[in-house]
Amino acid sequence: MNQRISKTEVCIVGAGPAGTIAALFLAKKGIPCILADKVSFPRDKICGDGISGWVVSVLAELDEDLLLKLNKQPFLLHSHGLRLSAPSGKMLDLPFLDSNHISTDIPPGYICKRIDFDHFMLEEAKARPEIDVMENTEVTGYSIQPDGIKLETSTGDIIHASMAIFANGANSGFMKDPGGIYKTKRHTMTGLKAYFKGVTGAHEKNYVELHFLEKVLPGSFWIFPLPSGEANVGIGLDQETITRKKISLKKLMFDAIEKEPHIKHRFSGAAQISPVQAYNLPLWDKPRKISWERYLLAGDTASLVDPVTGEGIGHAALCGMFSAIQAERAIKSNDFSPGSMAQYDRDVYNKIGKELRISSKVPRFIRHAWLFNAVVARAVNSKELQEKLMLAMTDLEARKELKTPWLYMKVLMGF
Repeated sequence: MNQRISKTEVCIVGAGPAGTIAALFLAKKGIPCILADKVSFPRDKICGDGISGWVVSVLAELDEDLLLKLNKQPFLLHSHGLRLSAPSGKMLDLPFLDSNHISTDIPPGYICKRIDFDHFMLEEAKARPEIDVMENTEVTGYSIQPDGIKLETSTGDIIHASMAIFANGANSGFMKDPGGIYKTKRHTMTGLKAYFKGVTGAHEKNYVELHFLEKVLPGSFWIFPLPSGEANVGIGLDQETITRKKISLKKLMFDAIEKEPHIKHRFSGAAQISPVQAYNLPLWDKPRKISWERYLLAGDTASLVDPVTGEGIGHAALCGMFSAIQAERAIKSNDFSPGSMAQYDRDVYNKIGKELRISSKVPRFIRHAWLFNAVVARAVNSKELQEKLMLAMTDLEARKELKTPWLYMKVLMGF
């Protein structure tokens, strides 16, 4: 078989949210690219299935018509808030703040299976002539050359590009080489999820649910409602705690379903309709270089998952947008040097760096069940505290208070 050699301005490795959004922004700018993924779509992706406000904002910036089209898809639910429960079982509902300017029909967030969302986005990419989508094409190696970057594939084919965007997920070999990112157990979360049908008691506005159970702190058990009466049910905890306490995460998950007083009755008529699946999330731990000569890291490959919320798709969407902006700068100036490419790092961290630094400090407080119980109990009866917590989901100045012990002391003392 003859070796195929493809040439392009930008090669994007991975057709998840970061990769497809990068490709679509490049197409909008008239820049040709190859979007390569090792499998064919539709394909499943283990995930909590929440599509955050960051994604909505990025898609609005990309193409308002695309966002309106997505909004009408039957495979998603409009989500308007967060429901959390303390270890005591006390519930707190926090509506998402909605700053959408396009249409009153656009919600602050969505919930949908990744198999559907990712397939929808890839079909949009396939419709653009500037994007050459190469499915069943695994990029296995790279080499930096004077005139570009050479990418090798598992089929023996070669892709020559001016630069590459590595966006092929948490298990990407490119995270370590060339990225230089090595994750510890402390900063890697293991998640389990399964789909259920017939789970009752969801909020009428499809709030995503995080249940902070005493045996799971600082992790959480979640229930995300989906169309057709289905729900994504799962649990997540850092690997260091799992190893140190010799925890069976699957047992904890089903103990919650079968024994937790405020949860078990909701599963009395429910049926599990998929096997339990496990996946790892690379939690952000500190600022790292996510660019170098002729390449960028994006999404989970850049280790940008929020340590508290598990937010990954929204950050991937932002990486997709900023990587396309950086590609345009580099191509116009013909400067792919490390110093020039580092503007991408600054763009990403200027947008979400403060949020990540604050979130990295919050787990030290939420691992204490008595403290979590007290804060939620006080918040249930305090509109002022509820507003502060709502703001903290979107406003960095408000979120800063969550990392300081004085906030919790004031709450416990009734201020």
